[in-house]
Amino acid sequence: MATTDALTEAADALYALVPEEFTAARNARAAEAKPGDPALAKRIAALKRPSPSAWIVNRLAREHADRVADLAGLGGELADAQASGDGRAMTALVAERREIVGDLLRAAVEVADAADRSPSRAVLDEVERTLVAATVSEDAGVVVRTGRLVRALQAVGSDVDLDGAVAGEASAAPPRARPKRAGAPTTGEPGVEKNAAKGTAKGDEEAEADAAAERRAARDRAEAALREAREHADETRGTLDAATERLEAATRRLESLREERDELERRLDELRDELGDADREARTARREHESATDANDRAEVGVEDAEDELAELD
Repeated sequence: MATTDALTEAADALYALVPEEFTAARNARAAEAKPGDPALAKRIAALKRPSPSAWIVNRLAREHADRVADLAGLGGELADAQASGDGRAMTALVAERREIVGDLLRAAVEVADAADRSPSRAVLDEVERTLVAATVSEDAGVVVRTGRLVRALQAVGSDVDLDGAVAGEASAAPPRARPKRAGAPTTGEPGVEKNAAKGTAKGDEEAEADAAAERRAARDRAEAALREAREHADETRGTLDAATERLEAATRRLESLREERDELERRLDELRDELGDADREARTARREHESATDANDRAEVGVEDAEDELAELD
């Protein structure tokens, strides 16, 4: 238990940091813990750096804790309204969820911008899915409120996969209770079954209409995302084509220069051979010239001697 508490304490400090500072700080904490508690040090060292969207949600859980708690608290009310068939309550709760999520998304942009880390549309989409997941599962709501998310969450129906999603002890941040709305159904209250029975038909219609509106909105978002993805694909395709052309031109030039280099190296080898031959010929010619010069000097001396002898005879 002590190790778990210490791990949660370390995770609380680490997941409050910006992602770029996480790894060095984690390694330092693990090294600090190792002499006294090797098991704790190993668990700290195993903590994973949060994804960009998880980091933003963690900051929201710390800096906008009340609003995140309000959002997580909606989960139980949504489940109660759905179980009782209260379509009017469902509509109001879904609208409130949309409002809170919108507020938190605006806060997410401010939080990221303040840290000089402007989020992309994809990151904000993950933040939104994580916030919505906090209202689908009570456990997901608890995990989001810890401020120690490792990755984004996503609801699939009424299920949210939380495996490896939180660092440390998830139960360290219990969800704050929300006050019940006036007229909201509560187990054991007099008249609840009767009121629920009266409103079932109308509630079903409103719930169905609300669900249809949600589906249409989801479809609109999906179509918008598809259009954006196609536009982005067209842009990247054009960029790829231009890069391919540049690569092909650069490759051709590289091959041409290599061929030119090879030809110059071959010619240089030939010139080295010719230079060697010329050097040898020059040395031979120099020796022959020196020998001829010596012979000529001796011949001229002989001529002078002969001339002197002839002059004496005269």
